[in-house]
Amino acid sequence: MIITVVISERPYINDNAWNALRLAQTALDAGNQVNLFLLGDAVYIARKDQSPEKNQPNLEEIVSELIADGADVRVCTTCVNARPYEPTGEYSSCFVGSVSGEKLGMQNLVSGARMGTMADLLEWTLNTKTISF
Repeated sequence: MIITVVISERPYINDNAWNALRLAQTALDAGNQVNLFLLGDAVYIARKDQSPEKNQPNLEEIVSELIADGADVRVCTTCVNARPYEPTGEYSSCFVGSVSGEKLGMQNLVSGARMGTMADLLEWTLNTKTISF
């Protein structure tokens, strides 16, 4: 079976992103093909240089493991282009480094993640079992 997991929730503000990534890994471990699409502030889930609070999972590491295990991970191109390198809000402390004025870009994302479009997401949702978080 092919499963598409869509995350639009900001990382580290609750357990939604972590649970979605856990579901994706469980599906891979069970022999399923997994697509992961990150929308809105969820694109920060795939950003390099995360440093979560003590006792929180490192979502960057989990995404890297998913990619290594064969998941197709895409981040919304429009969402990436609309965001600064440094996230704002209560979860910004989970990220290391600051580049003043720089936009988030492909170079800031984990290796193996790819830019995606609404056309990609539409194709996946029409042809797979889709779960949204």
